[in-house]
Amino acid sequence: MNEAVKDIIYVLLWGDLPSTVRGLASCQRIREAHPRAKLILLTAPDYEALLKHCPHFSQIETDATATGPAGKLTSKRIKVTKPKYVYDLVGDGDARRIKGGLRFSRIKWIDAAPRPMDGVHPVEAAAAALGRSGLGREDYRLGEAPAPDVSWVDYLARTSRMLEPEYFGLNGPYAMLAPAGEEVKANLRWPRERWAALAAALLEQGITPAIVGGPSARDVGRFVSENVPNARDVTGKAKLVQLAGLARRTRFVFGEDTDLIHLLVAAGPPAAALYPDGEDPALKAPRGASPVVLLHAPVLAQVTADEALQAMRVAGGFEESPRAA
Repeated sequence: MNEAVKDIIYVLLWGDLPSTVRGLASCQRIREAHPRAKLILLTAPDYEALLKHCPHFSQIETDATATGPAGKLTSKRIKVTKPKYVYDLVGDGDARRIKGGLRFSRIKWIDAAPRPMDGVHPVEAAAAALGRSGLGREDYRLGEAPAPDVSWVDYLARTSRMLEPEYFGLNGPYAMLAPAGEEVKANLRWPRERWAALAAALLEQGITPAIVGGPSARDVGRFVSENVPNARDVTGKAKLVQLAGLARRTRFVFGEDTDLIHLLVAAGPPAAALYPDGEDPALKAPRGASPVVLLHAPVLAQVTADEALQAMRVAGGFEESPRAA
């Protein structure tokens, strides 16, 4: 007997890196609910190089935010494909445009985009939105919803040496330090002298500090590597999927309120994150499989390297082994 034709399901997910990483928790639950379906991810080009490796999806399309005639072709292509469901994890104007292009079709549109709510973390808001669509509960207390998980980069790491720590000159235990870049005003950042002091303290503990981030964080990376022998400057040198692979093997992560830290924490290591006073950091902190200790102060320079090191100890970074196989 011939195997039944698989249902086709579209998943809409795009935005900045934190919202994309958080959305992967919803994608995993959708895959678990539809294990035999052909899941097609409709996204934007920004994070295609990362998302194309995610095993939750059977196919990836990157023209979600196209405008004009190209945008109309996106809706037409979806309609011709005849998916059973479209899960909207975004809920913005581009998603509404696509929904409008599918009117009069029999496709079931599922609004699973998280709604901003006071006192609710976006991960809990996203899980509640899926609950309203019939996948799981509709109410979660802070910290209860499943965290995003990018441990699937382990499979890629087994086939590509470019995800190995040694590729970046990291031999033995190491920690990933993720400073904010030049897009954040200097008075709102942790001083580069503090990063250097933390790197020196880690080396005394037998742990190599690896400074990571995009090109805008190169100033900190250069400063630390020039002033702390044996510290590794990886800023601007690694792609997101490589950074996720490094995070799978790191002892722990320490960073400021950056987009990147959400990806690193989702890889599974213990972490400590540094926030200025303002919005409760627990309501926007990165989520992953391990504890995340949150530090905050009116002026970030008030936080010392010793306090950062202690936060890492509390998170368990000095006791746990790397998680990747």
